[in-house]
Amino acid sequence: MRRFTPALAALAVVASLFAACEPQPPAAEPTARAYAAAWAKGDYQAMWDLLTDDSRTRVGADGFLGRLPRIAEEMTLKSLDATTGAAVHPAGPNGSPDPRRATAPLTVTFHTQRVGDFKRDTLLTLVMVGEKDKASWKIDWTPEAILPRLATGRLVRMTRLATSRGRIIARDGTELATFTDAAVVGVVPEQIKNEPGMLASLSSALALKADDIKAKYNASWVRPDSFVPIKTLSGPAFNTLRPRLSVIEGVQIQPERVRSYPTGLASQLIGYMGEATEADGQKLGARGYAAGDLIGKTGLEQQLDDVLGGSFGWRLAIVDPDERPVETLAETAPVPGQDAVLALDPVLQAAAEKALGDQKGAIVAEDPWTGEVLVLASRPSYDLNLFVSGESAAIAALNADPKKPLLARATNGQYPTGSSFKPVTAAAALRNGLYRAGERIDCPAAWSGYGIVQLNHETGNLGPIDMRTALARSCNTFFYELGKRLNDTKTDLLPNEALSFGLGKATDIDFVLEQSGIVPSPAWKQATFANPQDKVWNPGDATNLAIGQGYLLATPLQMANYSAALANDGIVWKPRMVLELRTRDGVTTKRFEAARLGSANTTPIELSLIRDGMRAVVSDPNGTVYFKFLGFPTSVAGKSGTAETSSGNPDAWFIGFAPYDGPKLAIAALFE
Repeated sequence: MRRFTPALAALAVVASLFAACEPQPPAAEPTARAYAAAWAKGDYQAMWDLLTDDSRTRVGADGFLGRLPRIAEEMTLKSLDATTGAAVHPAGPNGSPDPRRATAPLTVTFHTQRVGDFKRDTLLTLVMVGEKDKASWKIDWTPEAILPRLATGRLVRMTRLATSRGRIIARDGTELATFTDAAVVGVVPEQIKNEPGMLASLSSALALKADDIKAKYNASWVRPDSFVPIKTLSGPAFNTLRPRLSVIEGVQIQPERVRSYPTGLASQLIGYMGEATEADGQKLGARGYAAGDLIGKTGLEQQLDDVLGGSFGWRLAIVDPDERPVETLAETAPVPGQDAVLALDPVLQAAAEKALGDQKGAIVAEDPWTGEVLVLASRPSYDLNLFVSGESAAIAALNADPKKPLLARATNGQYPTGSSFKPVTAAAALRNGLYRAGERIDCPAAWSGYGIVQLNHETGNLGPIDMRTALARSCNTFFYELGKRLNDTKTDLLPNEALSFGLGKATDIDFVLEQSGIVPSPAWKQATFANPQDKVWNPGDATNLAIGQGYLLATPLQMANYSAALANDGIVWKPRMVLELRTRDGVTTKRFEAARLGSANTTPIELSLIRDGMRAVVSDPNGTVYFKFLGFPTSVAGKSGTAETSSGNPDAWFIGFAPYDGPKLAIAALFE
C-alpha cells in the first residue's frame, strides 16, 4: 500500500484551504423573492432592475414599466400576494444541472375590486450573469411571468356583463314601466372619416342639433372605440330612417331593449331615465355603472334605481389581439334588477287622470284601512317615452311649459286647504269640550269676535245652526267662533290637532319625494320670521287657520291621508305606494307592510258626528256639493273647500270617502 509523504499531505491541506476561499455562486431564490416582494409593493422599477439586459431590450421600458400598471388598472387591482418556491436547475448539455440557469415557481393571488380574488401559478426563469464574485441572478422575463397564458401580443381585458332593469308593475300586474325592442343609433369616434359630413347627415336624419351630437361623443368618458348612443328609435320611425343611417360613416345601429311606458299613467310618479353624468358614474361605480349609462333621473325610476337597475357583472380574461378569448381569469355575475309592485290601481288612476283633464290639479285616493295609495294623479302630464327616444325639442318644451307638467302636484304641490280643513277644527272643539253635540252657534254674514270683521261666504244670516249644518253649508263664521274658543283656551290646541291628523309634516311615504306642508302655530311663527312683529301669533292667525286659510299649506297626499283618518276612526297611516319587490321570476324579496304613523286626537264618537256633517255636505239639499252628487249611486261623505290664493284665483278642494257606511276609498281632489 502506497503511503502519502508528509509533503503530499501538506499540499492537500493547502489545496483544500484555497478551495474554501474561492467565492461560491449565489443562490437563485433571493432574486426570485426580491422580485415577488417588489411586485406585491407595486415597485415596478425594482422589478425592472432585476431583469436581464436581454429581457429589457426585448420588452422595452414601456412594455414593462408602462404595461404592468395598465394591467393592474384593467384588473381593478387593489393588491396582490406573491410567493416563490425553491429554484430548480434544468439539465445542461452534459446532463447535469446547469448551475447558471434556474426556474422558480411563483404563486400570485390577485385581489381585485370587480372580480374579487383569483390565483395563478407561473414560473420565473432566472439566469446567472457575471463571474465569480461579480456573479448574480437576473430574471429572463416574458409576459408569462405575469400570467401563464399571457403570451406576447395577448391582452388582459376586463369586460362588463350586461344586467337587466326591473319593471314597475301596478297591483293588478299591469306593466307601467317595462321594455320593448328598439334600435339605438350611435357614433363610434374612431370610425368617423368626415366629421362635418357625418354631423350634417346625422343631425338631419335625427332632427338633432349637430353641436348636441358632437357634445355626446366628446364627453370625457368616451374612448375612440366607444359606441356613443345618440338617439333611440323604434317602430315605423326606425324603418323609415334605417336606409339613410346605414350609409353614414362613423354611425352604427345596435338592437336594444329599451325602457317603455305603455300605459302613459302616473308619469310624475314613475319618472324617467337619462344618461348618467360623470358624478353619477362615480357614485354608482360599485354597481358597474359609468357616465353615459341610463339611470333613473326622477320619480320611482330614480328612488328605486338601485333595486330596478341591478348591477353589471364583470369578466376578466386574457384575449388575443383580435379580442378572441383565450382564458377567463375571474368573473362576477351580473345581478338583474328586481320588479317593484305598486299599490296603484290602473283603472282608478286612468279615471282620475281623465277627470282632471288638462287642468292643473291632482287627485289622490287611499285605502283607509291599509294606507295603500290607489291613485296618485297629477295633471297636466307628459309622455315618458319622449325621454326614451331623446326628443330634445319636446323635452325642452316640457321644461318651458308654464303649466309645469313635470311637477308632481299630488306630492310636491303645497296649497291652502280652505274649508276642507274644517273637520279638523270641529274635531279640536269636540275633543277639548269647547263644542257640545247639538249646540247651536250663530252663523251671521259677518263675524267680529276679535274686533275684526270677517265674512261668511254666504251673504245672508243663517241664524243659530249646529255642527252638522255648519259643515254642510261650510259656514265660515261658525268656525271663526270655534277658532276663537280654541285659541282663547290655548293657542296650540288647533295647530296640534292638525298635526295629529298628519298635516304639517311629511307622510313618510317610501320612495316618493314629497313636501311637508305647513301648519302655522305660535312656535312656527317664532322660528320662521325674522321681524319681531311677524313673530307674533295674532287672533287673526287663529281664525284664519280655523277655516283652512292663512299660512296653512298641505299636499294632496296629506289631505287624502287626513281624509282616511276621518273615515277610519282616527288611524293615521303611513301611505304605501310600493307594496313589494320581486325577482323577475316572481319571488318576493321584500314586502312593505302596513304601518301606523299615529292617531288623530279624537274619538270614534266625535268622528261619527263629523262624518254625519260630511255626509250632509253631499246629501242635504243645502250641502255645498249636493247637486254634484245628485243621483250618484254610492253614498259619499265629503267636504269641499275654496281656498284663497295670492294670485286672486282660488284653488278648489274636495276631500271625502265612500261608501259612507263602510268606507273603502278616501280621496282628496284639487283643482288649482
